[in-house]
Amino acid sequence: METLKSLKRSGLVELAAATLTEQIADGAWPVGTALPGEVKLAEQLGVGRSTVREATRSLVQAGLLESRQGSGTYVLSTTPRDSWDSALHAAQVIEVYEVREALEVQAAALAARRRTDDDLARIRATYDAREALVTDQVAEAVAFVDADLAFHRAVVEAAHNPLLLRIFDSFVPKLTDTLVAVVRQQSLVGHDLDATHGDLLDAIAAADPAAAVAAVTSNVHETIQIMRD
Repeated sequence: METLKSLKRSGLVELAAATLTEQIADGAWPVGTALPGEVKLAEQLGVGRSTVREATRSLVQAGLLESRQGSGTYVLSTTPRDSWDSALHAAQVIEVYEVREALEVQAAALAARRRTDDDLARIRATYDAREALVTDQVAEAVAFVDADLAFHRAVVEAAHNPLLLRIFDSFVPKLTDTLVAVVRQQSLVGHDLDATHGDLLDAIAAADPAAAVAAVTSNVHETIQIMRD
């Protein structure tokens, strides 16, 4: 159970964080500028330095501030990330992939049931673009990853569930940098690891949800295994 002292301290931290958030939103410190030091902020807010430290730490986690080693604390945004963005920002890549698997399994099954001819044409086009880079020995890793994610996005889009698509899109920034690093480290451009992308395309074309689920599950498991290795 929290003591009265700890509750009071927690309240001061929340109050200091709320005050700083309001001042940032009002333009007291524009994006990219540094906040005053702890001593000055403590004087301005009428609290101790440790309270300022905890308040600014909470705003770093909220995406408002950025702490730069040896340089200070800078304004990163005037509006905090929502709770989902904050959780995603803090998540480990493997955790994101585990959630991505759950999302794409459902999306693949729905796409196999709901896809239109236009959806299938879009999936084929993104598949062909990806395959062209798979066989290109000099293709850039970034281009390959962009093409790969475009294919997977087309599948999710064919599920005709806007919320699934929105969640997938929220994953992309977290996935892109990691996938680029993996592709470069493992020299994956020019060497497709398996036929799961083609299998997924074929399953959706054949309106076979079970086969679509099997293909996407195999693909995500393969990628997770590569990252763990």
